[in-house]
Amino acid sequence: MNDTDSSGVQAATASDAPIEVLVVDDDPDYLDMTAAHLGDYEDLIVRTETDPSAALGSVGEVDCIVSDYDMPGTDGLELLSAVRDRAPDLPFVLFTGSGREDLPERVPDSTWTELLRKGDPDSTMSILARRVRRLVDHHRTVHTAKRTLTAMEATGDGIAVVDPDGTYTFVNRVFASRFGFDPDDLVGQPWQTCFPEDESDRLASTALQTVRDDWQWTGGTVCLTDCGETFTAQTRIAGLDDGSLVFCLTDSGDE
Repeated sequence: MNDTDSSGVQAATASDAPIEVLVVDDDPDYLDMTAAHLGDYEDLIVRTETDPSAALGSVGEVDCIVSDYDMPGTDGLELLSAVRDRAPDLPFVLFTGSGREDLPERVPDSTWTELLRKGDPDSTMSILARRVRRLVDHHRTVHTAKRTLTAMEATGDGIAVVDPDGTYTFVNRVFASRFGFDPDDLVGQPWQTCFPEDESDRLASTALQTVRDDWQWTGGTVCLTDCGETFTAQTRIAGLDDGSLVFCLTDSGDE
């Protein structure tokens, strides 16, 4: 879907450009095996590194990092932390062997981080490739949407992008101010934050179902401010290729 609605909002699509993946593992044999499997996919370009510290030099050059956990000197979580200091939203897959039952609790809860346990290569590598694609496609879609929507700040419309998991990942100033928030206050919050419970239920069962069927939805909505007051607004909802949503508030009837 790559339509432009009457407000000029284009439903962004993920880039078809190849995905550059950096695989980090101190075990050269497993590293070569992982690189060989991922390299079989035409859309993946694979780099390898056995030294986690050296891998940091490639942070700005790759689309995703796949790192083993159990490495001497700098383990996978420490590498993840160092990467996040430089690139907070770079897709990162922590790829680890079994026997680390505590690890899921220690992996930061992030849209851009996933944990995958090593297993039979014939099945695990295809799962790894899908995880990498999903993270990178979503990353590209969100960044395309941000660039497009940031340029539209002057339109006067309130615009927000909602992640496939249902939380705001981008909110422009107009949208946030209509609800009494700063943009950063809404990022990470569920989209239902801005609507009364009954209205959220109605949108989920009608508007979002329409969007899932590859249509845009337009209609009046009851909106909820941070002070608990309500107002009505004309709202458009469109879908992006990765399952994200774009909310566009164009006017209000009785604020």
